[in-house]
Amino acid sequence: MAEQLFPQLERPLPQLPSLHYTLYAYREELRRRDAPFMKMSTIKLHLTDNLILQTIKNIRQYDTIEIMNLNREIVFKRKLYRQMRKVRKLEKLGLNIDPRKLNEVQWQ
Repeated sequence: MAEQLFPQLERPLPQLPSLHYTLYAYREELRRRDAPFMKMSTIKLHLTDNLILQTIKNIRQYDTIEIMNLNREIVFKRKLYRQMRKVRKLEKLGLNIDPRKLNEVQWQ
């Protein structure tokens, strides 16, 4: 059933670091005061991908609330991916803007 809902999962996934290592790296980056946005976002994206894949593999065992959580995870992943694409485009233009600090900027 999961294969019918998510046909893109049939292609082989790239070899990524283990989930345990990714969680460790994420915690270490959180400890840093000036953690780079793209590095943190890449780790978040990897963690979310793993969580979604594990949930999809066992989708028959879940109830409605857990499937709604899966939907929220997918939406979060898409928003994060879009935000990362925008930041990459800005970086190509030579603007190194951290989206987390955009709210702090005061327009004169």
